[in-house]
Amino acid sequence: MEILVMGGTRFFGRRLVELLLQDGHDVTIATRGQTSDDFGEKVKRIIIDRTDQGSMNRAFENQYFDVVYDQICFNPREAKIAVETFGNRIKRYVFTSSMAVYGHKETEIVESDFIPENYKVNLDADDYAYDEGKRQAEAYFFQHAVFPVVAVRAAMVVSGNDDFTGRFDFYVRHVANGKSIGVFETEHPITYVTAWDIADFLRMMGVKSDYQGPINAGNSGYLSIQELSREIGKLLGVSPRFHVGQSGHDDAKLSPYAMFPYTWKLSNSKANSFRYEFVDIRKVIPLMVEQSAKRLGIEQ
Repeated sequence: MEILVMGGTRFFGRRLVELLLQDGHDVTIATRGQTSDDFGEKVKRIIIDRTDQGSMNRAFENQYFDVVYDQICFNPREAKIAVETFGNRIKRYVFTSSMAVYGHKETEIVESDFIPENYKVNLDADDYAYDEGKRQAEAYFFQHAVFPVVAVRAAMVVSGNDDFTGRFDFYVRHVANGKSIGVFETEHPITYVTAWDIADFLRMMGVKSDYQGPINAGNSGYLSIQELSREIGKLLGVSPRFHVGQSGHDDAKLSPYAMFPYTWKLSNSKANSFRYEFVDIRKVIPLMVEQSAKRLGIEQ
């Protein structure tokens, strides 16, 4: 297949490209050209300004793709540019969305808890918060795209060796060094997904499935920040320390993953209907801790 990946030079986007190449697909990666990669001659490269219609038109004029993966769309204006750029010249579009599209819910979240076809699009906002941008991007795609779209609603992505955000390293470092971790007073279980699992799932939804619509993607099991820290502590032989954090206060900061005071427990039932099984997050934490600790120079 001829496949375009917008993004794809770091984190799980890079892993996705590796998987597609292993499968023998012809892969083009489109980025701003600011991050190097080591794919060599295995991929074709296009430099784009994702936010500019003219740049996108020039980059993809007269090009046809079986699948387009969009890792870098964050609002409806960018979705509109994609719809107008690709038109009827692609067969399938895989948009990397987020569980942030959902609001607060104590029970398991299913895809029908947010219906993008019914959501009002605002193309004229001065700016978009991350969660609202993803909601509106989904809404634009599903309301206006002439090509089939699947929106993969990824859980909080974690990795022990290539997370450029440094979030997982933060916990390993803090637990190992006995530094206090800023948390909410009430524990909020959330769903995580490893970088390799989300990359593998994206591959499946793009080239091994004809499903259209939104779909959740997260490892089985839910962990609050406190529980995640305790799991890391068991592996390092240290009991984690906590304090009640506050957003915007340097002396009592909330820690990574404590971005919203919500319970986010994604249901995997739809993914399971495609016979895709996400492993339990607790089973993969040991490998991530090992990778992170080794890179950080922490003895286990």
